[in-house]
Amino acid sequence: MKRVLILLGILSICVSAGLFYLGVKARTTGIPIFSSYYIINNKMFGEPMDVRSWVTPNEPSIKEVAKGFQTGEKIATITKAYNWLEENYHYDIDDWIILNNGRIIIKGGTDSWALPIFTLAQKHQNGSIYVDCEDGTFILVSLLRSLGIEAYANVGTVSLNGSIYGHAWVTVNLDNKEYLLETTLGAELTELRPVPSFYKTDVKFNEKDVIAITGVDINKEIYPPLPPAKLDELKDALKN
Repeated sequence: MKRVLILLGILSICVSAGLFYLGVKARTTGIPIFSSYYIINNKMFGEPMDVRSWVTPNEPSIKEVAKGFQTGEKIATITKAYNWLEENYHYDIDDWIILNNGRIIIKGGTDSWALPIFTLAQKHQNGSIYVDCEDGTFILVSLLRSLGIEAYANVGTVSLNGSIYGHAWVTVNLDNKEYLLETTLGAELTELRPVPSFYKTDVKFNEKDVIAITGVDINKEIYPPLPPAKLDELKDALKN
């Protein structure tokens, strides 16, 4: 019996070591991490949160809006959802506040991440939205996921004319091919295009999975966010 217990102990250690190795490998090679949590700090209320919390396809308000985009054909459905978001969309830096009876109850910081329901409320109340790249990304991914589309939020960088900026964008997978949905443009979608080489994903995720591409610390901002003044440069780069 003692030998059996010793062997079981050794086997348990080996299995644990193997799972740890796979977990590390997943974080650096792009293999999906199906059960681990990727925690990000100070993006909402100053509290640590699972990064997947910002993709909310099962939120009732998101599901209700998403129903209006269902066509039965994936590209047409993606196009309807994207065009709805881009109508009266304005790319702007973080400066959002939430009021209750004229009193500020939540105020965004220098780079706050807004939950999709907040962006949705802004669009419903004002008819237009002034948000930055991750806010548009999170609501679009949430809508697409609610519609059964394989979509991911990507956090990483874009390189424009020799400068590198922090950025966020949407990707969708169709027929084993990945396509870019750039939410900052404020223009209708005319065609699906592959992700250009000047986009570099550090981490991609939805409400279920987190895929670490480079293994970087998502909490460490190495590059400044893409400023609105550089949006024309991004548009020109995407035309090429």
